[in-house]
This record gives sequence, structure tokens and C-alpha cells, in this order.
Amino acid sequence: SKPGKESMAQFKGKANQPGRSCGPCTACCSALEIASEPGKSTTFDTGEDIAKPAGQKCRFLGSAGCTIYFARPVVCREFKCDWLIERKGFKTEDKPDEIGVIGVRGVSYHIRAG
Repeated sequence: SKPGKESMAQFKGKANQPGRSCGPCTACCSALEIASEPGKSTTFDTGEDIAKPAGQKCRFLGSAGCTIYFARPVVCREFKCDWLIERKGFKTEDKPDEIGVIGVRGVSYHIRAG
């Protein structure tokens, strides 16, 4: 496949933090807003912007995860939900896609689980 077109599915077991990894969870790709703000990269080298409102699925989210995983903008690369960084209150079994809640910097947002 072309560089940058690999699927996140190839890396489901890879941990972002010791003991936890996103795996098949893509809650942040659908639930959260991606705002175009100065100093926060939401664009590709081509100038295409991935900004989207909260509750809207990212157009690059496929059935096996992020279709642009290796070429995703910085805002996506650097995002870590509270479950992933083991913020107080999120136990191992509280994965966002399973409980329907995603925590972001101490604030919990209700999402559709599943």
C-alpha cells in the first residue's frame, strides 16, 4: 500500500501508555470536536483541513480504524483520552467505546457505546 495509507488496525496491540492502548476504540474520532486553531495542526501538507464538529464521524475513520493513521495531523497524534493516560477514575474496564463515556482533561462526555 501507499505510504500514509496503512490502517490503524495493524497496530491494535501497540500501547500508547504502559498497560493501555486504544485498540479498536475510535470514540475520539467521532465524539470530539476538531477545531482549526492557530498553533494546532489540523491540516495535511496538502493544506486539507480535518476540522469537524463534535458528534460527527471523521471522514478518515474506516471500519478498521483510521485510514490515514501514519499521516494523521498533529492534533490526532498527540491526543490522549483520560482512560488512555489512566487519569483517576478511569479503570481498565472503563474503555470509552465500551462504557459510552470519554474523558478529556478531567471532563467526561457521554457518547454512544459500541
